[in-house]
Formats: sequence, structure tokens, C-alpha cells
Amino acid sequence: MTVSSFNTVTLHPKPVISFNVQHPSETLLALQSSTRFVVHLLAPSAAAARLARDFARGNQNLELGEFEWEFPRDNNNNNSLPRLRRRRQQHSLEDKKEGEDFGFVLECQYLPDKTIQVYGHMVVLGTVEKVLSASSRSSDRSNHEGHDFCLTYADTRFWKMGEQVE
Repeated sequence: MTVSSFNTVTLHPKPVISFNVQHPSETLLALQSSTRFVVHLLAPSAAAARLARDFARGNQNLELGEFEWEFPRDNNNNNSLPRLRRRRQQHSLEDKKEGEDFGFVLECQYLPDKTIQVYGHMVVLGTVEKVLSASSRSSDRSNHEGHDFCLTYADTRFWKMGEQVE
């Protein structure tokens, strides 16, 4: 699913995020039955914007797009959740390195006792258990560039820092 409102609730003592889900919905039922979920924070690229559009139209559109599900083998954790990646046959010389379509991937634990119903939506909260960075950018830098940030959506368009993503 593509969310229109994603927030950091707190960073301490544990990072907690929130987003809204329509109630009732299959997405909400999936969250409630799994208790774990993955958040992909998209890089500011045209391919990532297409992915967001595909998800906004429903996940049945994913089969037609540039991305597929990957089930990573994590030596430290046999319970790693599936993640999205660019289809291997879609790579071209102009494409970024694999993995750069997602600035960050968050593995989260659903907090059912903190979920709030507001009319036809539920405000879903989750504790961030693991953060995966798609690149080897140094996190100790004090200055950042536009490509360090994630894709945003405003005024019916996708944006990266300071300019529209086509």
C-alpha cells in the first residue's frame, strides 16, 4: 500500500512510526494478523515514483511493473520479512545500483493496543525494530544532499529535495 501520511511519533526510548489505513480493509487485516510489517522509504527517483503509483492503484499492479518481492536470507534472523527490489531483467546501464530505489527499509512491530480508530480509518503505530540503509552513505555527516532524502508527494506530484520527479 502507498500511504499519504507517514510520521515519526517518537525516537526514544524506541522509535515509533505511524500511518493511516482505511477501515475496514484487507491491508488492516493483514497487519493485524501478522503483527510485523516492512516500510520502504522510497528514494527520490522516477522508478520509485512509478512504484508508488503502482501501489496506490493496488498491489495487483506490481506484476506489471519494475519491482518484485524478495525474501532475504538473513543469517542472524530466519524471520526476515519480504522486501521489494527492482526486477533483475529491468536493469540497464543508466539504472542506479540495485538497492538504491529505497533509501531505507524499516522492519516494524505492530502495536495493536496503540491503534486508534478515527471514522473510516485506523491510525496504525509500530515500533521500528531494524533499519536497513540502501547505500553506504556516512551517517555522521552534518550536511546532506538532495539524494540523501526520500521521495515525497505533494500537490499531486512526486518530489525530491527542491525539484519535481518526473
